[in-house]
Amino acid sequence: MAMARFIHVFFLILVLHVLESALANKFSSFSHADECSLLFQFKESMSINKSASFDSRAYPKVASWNLNTSDGARSCCLWDGVECRFGHVIGLDLSSSFLYGPIDSNNSLFNLIHLRTLNLADNNFDFSQIPSGIGQLSQLANLNLSFSFFSGEVPIQISQLRNLVSLDLSRNGLKMQSCDFQNLVQNSSETLRELSLSEVNIDSDLPASIGNLTHLNTLDLGFCGFTGTLPASVCNLTQLTFLDLSGNELLIPIPHLASLSKLKYLKLNGSIFDRNNSCDWLGKFPNLFYLDLSYANLNCEILSSIGNQTQLRELYLSGIGMIGQIPSSFMNLTHLTALDLSDNKITGSLPSLESFSNLTYLSLSGNNFDRWKLPDWFGKLNKITYLDLEDVNLYGEIPSSFFNLTQVEELYLSWNQLKGELSPVASWVNLRALDLSQNMLHGSIPVPPPTTEYFFVSNNKLNGEIPPSICDLLSLLLLDLSFNNITGSIPPCLKKSIEYFFVSNNRLNGEIPPSICDMLSLRLLDLSFNNITGSIPPCLKKLSNSLVVLNLRRNTFQGTIPNIFTNESQYQMIDLSENKLQGQVPRSLENCESLKILDLGYNLIEDMFPFWLGSLSKLQILILRFNKFHGTITIPSKMTFNFPNLHIIDLSYNAFCGDLPHQYFQEWSAMKEPRANELLGSYRFSIQMTNKGVKMEYVNIIKFFSAVDFSSNMFRGKIPKSIKTLGGLQLLNLSNNAIDGVIPPSMGNLIRLEALDISGNKLSGMIPQELVQLNFLAFLNVSNNNLTGPIPQGKQFNTFSNDSYMGNALCGFPLSMKCGGSKASKPPKVSFEEDTESDFPNGIDWVVILIGAVTGLVIGLVYGDYLSTKYYKWFSQRSRR
Repeated sequence: MAMARFIHVFFLILVLHVLESALANKFSSFSHADECSLLFQFKESMSINKSASFDSRAYPKVASWNLNTSDGARSCCLWDGVECRFGHVIGLDLSSSFLYGPIDSNNSLFNLIHLRTLNLADNNFDFSQIPSGIGQLSQLANLNLSFSFFSGEVPIQISQLRNLVSLDLSRNGLKMQSCDFQNLVQNSSETLRELSLSEVNIDSDLPASIGNLTHLNTLDLGFCGFTGTLPASVCNLTQLTFLDLSGNELLIPIPHLASLSKLKYLKLNGSIFDRNNSCDWLGKFPNLFYLDLSYANLNCEILSSIGNQTQLRELYLSGIGMIGQIPSSFMNLTHLTALDLSDNKITGSLPSLESFSNLTYLSLSGNNFDRWKLPDWFGKLNKITYLDLEDVNLYGEIPSSFFNLTQVEELYLSWNQLKGELSPVASWVNLRALDLSQNMLHGSIPVPPPTTEYFFVSNNKLNGEIPPSICDLLSLLLLDLSFNNITGSIPPCLKKSIEYFFVSNNRLNGEIPPSICDMLSLRLLDLSFNNITGSIPPCLKKLSNSLVVLNLRRNTFQGTIPNIFTNESQYQMIDLSENKLQGQVPRSLENCESLKILDLGYNLIEDMFPFWLGSLSKLQILILRFNKFHGTITIPSKMTFNFPNLHIIDLSYNAFCGDLPHQYFQEWSAMKEPRANELLGSYRFSIQMTNKGVKMEYVNIIKFFSAVDFSSNMFRGKIPKSIKTLGGLQLLNLSNNAIDGVIPPSMGNLIRLEALDISGNKLSGMIPQELVQLNFLAFLNVSNNNLTGPIPQGKQFNTFSNDSYMGNALCGFPLSMKCGGSKASKPPKVSFEEDTESDFPNGIDWVVILIGAVTGLVIGLVYGDYLSTKYYKWFSQRSRR
């Protein structure tokens, strides 16, 4: 009897379900005309931008929407991305649809009051705010606005949607009030199953109320700015299978995670764990297949404990301070598809990973393995698509078996001691990124397969010409051949797709081919330290709205600098130094509003001081040394901006005359206080200045450095009192001019000065005692003036030699002439207090990196790893996770 009743009920339910489905299908094509009209109005309010998506499967779904069909307004339930039930629009999936532009709060979209699902992920809403009108969709159960370029505050209306089952606002860079977050938790505690707020800045403690979301199976709060301690209430989230608390400053008490036994995905990178804990807590998660603890402060021996997690598929343990050898228990993790042990202190030899046949992602970079050669078993990891062995103490030749990795897409082998030739690299047919830089490879330039996008072989011993077959790399975005022995000329066939082209520090000759001007995506062009001849092509004007860096330093370019800088200029650095350029500074440089560095030193430019460059508000470094500039330096009355961010200026070895520019000293605000100056990200460069009487190469550390060098000109008059306002200066060189008068005592206010050279002038009077206050002064030269009287004593003045004072009528230590008599003076006694106060580092020694006029062999440290390599690897790893 019971069985018959069960069958009857089951049959009734089945009939009702079929009936409901049939009715739904029948009415799904007969939507209310007003809802179709609302959808069409939404389409008309948006733009379609084919670059507004990062998904290769994206397509413009709304493009096919059309009211003018035979079915008229009844057709919208058949439109792409639209779901209907009983004649009402209940679902809208427009993810990855190339939508572009802001959505107003009064948009017709928010009148679709029956909507239960709204997915606008992976579009580009142009950094507009999420419209508050979304609160009108009171029936919403699923809302996905992730990765869509929204910005600003999350509207309070979202936290008031009481029927939410799934909410995803991640990867937009939004902000959310902590009270709104708590309201969201409170209002959704009975319904919410998935909550993803990654990169939404909430910036508070994680509230204990999070434990009320007992139905959650997905919780993603990565990079939300949470601080404090993970609340104990997290123990209530027993249904969680996905937990991401990465990138917060949360202290993780291990017992609070103990009850989360259903976890399959756990991401706690950057977290802080209890001290003196054991890593045995990982055994609490028998179903775990994804674990990311990168850069977490674990305070336990993770490698020994992780071997029991045999279900793991992805394991990321980068930068957690692992030391010692890889234990044998670790070899139990044979199901791994992704393994990252990079940036640790692992020593010993790398055990064979041949049994890890499922690996597609492997990163071991930045460890201290014993010196080793690539073993043949690597060639058996034939599923590998990402392999990073950067800086792992490799040496010797790459074995032939390594070229069996035909699935590899990204391969990083830089900063090792690999040698030999690399002709078989074309066998890596799926390659997108290859980095072989900083090794000892020789022979001709290897040519990777046509799919390659990023190709680095810098800092090797490659020779010969750039092969014409490099032009067959149709997808090439970055080519780095710098610091080799490459000869010949630049091939005229390089692809228009290239964005970064580095061939510095080689032996290239010939002229720049005009075809470079057709590379309209080019952002960085570095041809420095070669033998390239001819003139700078005027056609580079075509690249003014794309080029960010133009570095032509130390070649043999002649002629004038062409007017190639347009109103759309994107330049941040222009280095044309150490050539044979003549004529005047082109006035079109005034258009380079983003310019931060301009180096025209060591040329034959003959011009007045280009005061009009003062309108470039972002200009930080101006080098005009060793040219034929002349005339006085004054500020025209009409100029309202006068180099507001300049912190390094070098006008040395020219023919400037007149008084020192005291008005500029008063207005150079960036030199008044020390500060870090943002320059060019990870792109490394150098400038040459004179210090301690010799030429020196300053590398990227100059972003913390302020300097004025007006030496070897024809300046006259007095040192203006306004110089005291430049309190952030570390180097001041006014030597070899015709400056007279006294040394102003107010120069004692330049308390951060590390090098002062005022030699070779006509200064008179005494050296002011106030200069003793310059506690960081490591170099002083006042020689060859008309100074008289005693040398100040104490602190840094006790460290300078006779050479600092020669050619004057001075007396006192360290000179042999004793003040008031002819006997040699003794060094003064220094009190304990004075000795303590003067115990400073030799400031200029930690600013100067490379010394010498011949810099061809030492510029190897200038460029290092480029911006694109690191961001490419970062983005690739991030997207995989």
